[in-house]
Amino acid sequence: MLLEQQFPLMADSIWCNMAKDRVILERRFVPKGTVVIRESDEAYSAYLIQSGEVVVYTKSDGQEVELARLGVGEICGEMSLIGDNRRSASVRTTEDCNLIVITRSAFEEKLRNSDPTIQAIVQMLIKRIITSNEEIIGKTSKN
Repeated sequence: MLLEQQFPLMADSIWCNMAKDRVILERRFVPKGTVVIRESDEAYSAYLIQSGEVVVYTKSDGQEVELARLGVGEICGEMSLIGDNRRSASVRTTEDCNLIVITRSAFEEKLRNSDPTIQAIVQMLIKRIITSNEEIIGKTSKN
């Protein structure tokens, strides 16, 4: 079950006024122990951690392997903003969290409305990230 389906009444919207345009971003309270992102699920949004902490993990041979712990000001699920890949890891709250939901469409709208130089830089960075990730996956699968 998706986070949005688990806690629909705990969500509220906040205004994020950046540059000339306004985009509504959703803020969600998420209790400790909640799985926010499930590995291999379809990906449509990222989460900015406004308060609390999350653990990023994957499963290997039936064991949970911790990849990272993220806190205030960090983002999880960011690859969903730039591609149609499935989730590469799971994310669970380790304490109560307030998360800002950043959808792919909101990100794309912000990018469209940004300066052309910024658009070009972001597109170049996206290509580099995708290439680097493919190289890492290729190296890992050969080992």
